[in-house]
Amino acid sequence: MLSLERVRGAVIKACENFDCVYALLFGSRATGSAKEYSDVDIAVKFRDAGNCLAKASEIASIIEEELGVRVDVVPLNVADTILKYEAYSHGIPLYCVDRNAYVDDYVNAIDEYLDFERSFSKFYEKTVKEIRSAYARRQSEDR
Repeated sequence: MLSLERVRGAVIKACENFDCVYALLFGSRATGSAKEYSDVDIAVKFRDAGNCLAKASEIASIIEEELGVRVDVVPLNVADTILKYEAYSHGIPLYCVDRNAYVDDYVNAIDEYLDFERSFSKFYEKTVKEIRSAYARRQSEDR
């Protein structure tokens, strides 16, 4: 199993070559629920959002080569509310050159999520209800 320090070393090495403000480990490897085959999820904040998807892809390749496992890198500059909430609320900082920017973004991401939490919950409940209804209809048609 990959150690946190090995992941941190690979992330630092990759982020130093790009204009990264900070990088977070999130997902199963951050929560301790990773399996041997689990990928590594990294969220990165770039100082300049230009070409951030291409930069994220390059960083993922560098880290994959170093660690020998699949790596997904998400640019926080363009991430949606739920993904940002997940990365900040459960993530582990691995690289940071501007602590104030990290803390500001962390607080803003949590605030943004909480502003929309009720809407997310309603949408989720509606979606689950529709799926159950469609499944029940399908079951009755198959009989």
